[in-house]
Amino acid sequence: MTYDYDVLIIGSGPGGYATALRTSELGLSTAVIEKTDVVGGTCLNRGCIPTKAYLTAAHTLHDVHRAGSWGLDISVNSINMPALKTAKDKTVAGVVKGLTQHMKARSIDIIHGEGSLSGAHNVSVTDGESTRELSAHHIVLATGSYAMPLPGFDFFHETSAAVSEAIADKKVPVLSSDEALDLDIPLNNIVIVGAGAIALEFAQFWNALGTHVTVLLRKDTPLSRWDSHVSSTLMRTLKRDGVRFESHSTLTSAGDGEVTYSIADPKKDTVTEKTIPADFVLAAIGRSPRTTASWLKQAGIALTSTNRVITDEYGRTNLENVWAVGDITDGYMLAHEAFEQALVVSESIAGLPTQPVDPLTIPQVVYGMIDAVSVGYTSSQAQNAGFEQVEETVVPQLSNPRVAMLGSNGTTVIVSALNSEKTERVVLGVHMAGPQASEIAGAAREIIQNRIPLSQAARALFAHPTISESLGESLLKADGRPLNVR
Repeated sequence: MTYDYDVLIIGSGPGGYATALRTSELGLSTAVIEKTDVVGGTCLNRGCIPTKAYLTAAHTLHDVHRAGSWGLDISVNSINMPALKTAKDKTVAGVVKGLTQHMKARSIDIIHGEGSLSGAHNVSVTDGESTRELSAHHIVLATGSYAMPLPGFDFFHETSAAVSEAIADKKVPVLSSDEALDLDIPLNNIVIVGAGAIALEFAQFWNALGTHVTVLLRKDTPLSRWDSHVSSTLMRTLKRDGVRFESHSTLTSAGDGEVTYSIADPKKDTVTEKTIPADFVLAAIGRSPRTTASWLKQAGIALTSTNRVITDEYGRTNLENVWAVGDITDGYMLAHEAFEQALVVSESIAGLPTQPVDPLTIPQVVYGMIDAVSVGYTSSQAQNAGFEQVEETVVPQLSNPRVAMLGSNGTTVIVSALNSEKTERVVLGVHMAGPQASEIAGAAREIIQNRIPLSQAARALFAHPTISESLGESLLKADGRPLNVR
């Protein structure tokens, strides 16, 4: 049978465009269907890239504030918010333009319109009032995710001008990260509801700009499922920098220039209320897979109870020749996980041997003045998984000279246990909070992914003096032979 394409991909976020790049590289005719005017999905346009652009500016401010400790007389005269937003937008536009050119260079057709599965090998594409049918041997679903609404509150999904007006009128709108990224006005007080990467990265950015930031946490600490040493180090650092945390808290109302929230005391079994000024509320409680479209159900795509597309370990759905990648599948909803899924799906489509993604080895990262990284098992997870002789090695990063130069701090945690043959110890988890920790996540992942024995991992050589030495020193201590730490 003849098809329009070998591979049709619905969605051009990290999972979609990475699949397209690899399938085209393998000689398969490929098209990507994107409902917006630009490729890149949430990550490039409303997530990873714009938030890191803002955090880059925040780092610059942070460094200026510390300049006095080096005898440098530097000050910030003002913060031009419109110019800052323009710089962010320019960064995003450059990345999107580069990706678009790269896809075109690979002979990938970019088709703008709303794509929907209409048959075993067919996709309908609707653009305005026109609809056309396309066919492909293989179809890949990569429709991404959207910000999860805060129970009891509606998102103020309006233009940046309307949001600015609502703030000026003291209406205290509840925003998603999409709207928050487009603000170009100075802000005095912000309340963030959430405890994950989105909440913490926005908290650090706005705090660096001098805004009063309050983070409402459902539990004791942010990142409650992470290693406790890492989450407490990050929370302590953000508090020192001026971010305020309210544990066991729930937003109850927002309006008239203020918010009210309840605070539960689990020990005393009491609940109190507090009211504070606020310009707006950022709801950052997570993201939901974009799988509610009627055509998914009509096509018979099997979903989990949380509306994720069910796939096998190679990305195959329950429908023959229909695959899924990215945020709509089980996993962490991370771009780099989608990249690896894309490689597995593309090479499976091409009939090449490939290895499935191991979700336990996907690095989770929070970026900021200090980064937080989690790769692999925590000690409790390793014990629950049945590993024997689980050990947790906790090493403060204060002994690292580069960390000290930055006036920062941090913690590295190594989780090790006996391997399945019970012949030697292997590294099962690496968890870090510290400056530039995100740049070390790849090395940690390789150690865990390849089940490298602890004695060999501890021989990894990191240049001196570098922040990455903190990982090397921690591995040495876990192996019982520390050099520069006690």
